Amino acid sequence: MASQAYTNHLVSVLADAEELNYAHRQLRTGRAGRQWGLGSLNRATVVMCISAWESYVEEVTIEAVSAMRPPGHAVSVWQSINASARSQIGRFNNPNAQKTRELIADAIGLQDITAYWSWSNNLPQRARSRLEEAIKYRHQVAHGVNPRPTVHNKYSDRLPGFFRQLGSRTDHGIRDYLITTLGLPSPWP
Repeated sequence: MASQAYTNHLVSVLADAEELNYAHRQLRTGRAGRQWGLGSLNRATVVMCISAWESYVEEVTIEAVSAMRPPGHAVSVWQSINASARSQIGRFNNPNAQKTRELIADAIGLQDITAYWSWSNNLPQRARSRLEEAIKYRHQVAHGVNPRPTVHNKYSDRLPGFFRQLGSRTDHGIRDYLITTLGLPSPWP
């Protein structure tokens, strides 16, 4: 089962990126080669994917901290942890691998969430590199680099799937940590 952050923030915002990719396919000329005039859709896809990722990381951190809340009245330490996590989330931007790792480590104690970023044909180092590449493109787009970065359609078409995998592995890592290390019940069954 996925976290609410995965379902309600990552997947729902990635749907916008997938709509941009669909629009790109519909507007193709049918000729081979670069489809001039459609590059902005590819760049917008990158921005939407990073937006989805940032929102997801913030929300899954809140969910994880909420799962750590002790039952009953013994909540004073948790309240401090919760306030600290929310403060860090308020300053969280540029959701690269290092900042994501730091946020989750500081908020719940899981030292390296990126160690969980492994799936078929993808090791954690490759996932970190792919995230850094997407962040680099996003910065170039958002900060008006001229000439505009060339984001190929093949790249933008695969990006939402990459972020779904990244979110799924992050969910798994946080869930595993909360259950195995902290002895908590499953935060999302």
